[in-house]
Amino acid sequence: MKLMHGVRLSTRGRSVELDFVRGIAIFVVMGYHFHTVRTGHAWVGILEYPLKSFGHEGVNLFFTLSGFLVGGLLLRQYAQSGRIGARRFIVRRIFKIWPAYYALILFHAIAGRHPRDTFLWQNLTHMQNYFGTSIAQTWSLAVEEHFYLFLPALLILLAHFKLRANALIVVMATLCLIVLGARCAAVASGDLEGAFNYTQYRMDSLLIGVMLATVYWMKPEIWQTVAAKKRWLLGAVALLLAWLAFATPHVALDESVGYTIQALGFCAFIVLVLEHSGRVRSTWLYRGLAWLGVYSYGIYLWHSLALAPGDYLIHKASALGVPSLVAWPVVLAAQFVIAIVLGYLTTRAVEFPFLRLRDALFPDMRGAVVAERQEGSAVEGKVEGIA
Repeated sequence: MKLMHGVRLSTRGRSVELDFVRGIAIFVVMGYHFHTVRTGHAWVGILEYPLKSFGHEGVNLFFTLSGFLVGGLLLRQYAQSGRIGARRFIVRRIFKIWPAYYALILFHAIAGRHPRDTFLWQNLTHMQNYFGTSIAQTWSLAVEEHFYLFLPALLILLAHFKLRANALIVVMATLCLIVLGARCAAVASGDLEGAFNYTQYRMDSLLIGVMLATVYWMKPEIWQTVAAKKRWLLGAVALLLAWLAFATPHVALDESVGYTIQALGFCAFIVLVLEHSGRVRSTWLYRGLAWLGVYSYGIYLWHSLALAPGDYLIHKASALGVPSLVAWPVVLAAQFVIAIVLGYLTTRAVEFPFLRLRDALFPDMRGAVVAERQEGSAVEGKVEGIA
């Protein structure tokens, strides 16, 4: 197997660039779900448009980034040793995902905010994307859980035949085409809910991220060639933005070919951010979104609890006669603050301690490997730290 040029051992770390990508994703997801005050002013609607229009696309970005990061853990191991340690991979994923997830489910079971038959068995079995759940945001977690059981099995099978990077990419691209065809058929038959929620129709976004990880870890010369074409990457991201602005309102179009187009555009965005952040990396906005990305999983799990306080503020402002232009930023900001604080506290209280326990009981046997890129590289620290 061909390894990345200049691979060396390094200390643990996080990539601020990839946390920045996560920060963007969680910001638009929150903005999409949060309730706002109706002001009647067109310019407020313009300001709200990016927040209220791209929440689903934020989840699509999470899918593609997750495929790149988490799939990359397996691809890195395969590139180094020619084998896949599926058992350790799954155990480490359990320590990463389940403690915070089940803490959320336990909270709702005790608090009684939702009837238990509307979420409990669905979420406990990770089948909520098929059978529905009143804890609506958890549907995407089920898709990822299913995918990360499927992916090690797929890679073990492909490793048995000692397939190299090109063959791996061809196999995954073929699977993406199959998924795309199945999703288009579902949309054509009118099953828009299934096309949106079901794992078999959404896994191409994750697979495309895994394909990007295959290039990153096993075809460094191609990665460097693509990364050097900054104008092409900017052009791809511009086309992605045009698609988001003009095509996503057409639900059938977006749910058919749109998810695949978005994943490809997000790959270009990930490469652009990793390799060309430059001086922007030191700005307060970039660092702020990257900080948000560190706590994005906790925020994603708990941000729905900010909706009730938001509704309370809306009704209170209306009862007190507070001008809508004054209430609008206060209500929106309050929901962001509540969600971020909850995500921060639960991440510190649950996710981080279990990650330390995981690393003590099931250390990453591959070592803290990072790729030293040529001049201009932005990947610093261990990918495992944010996957």
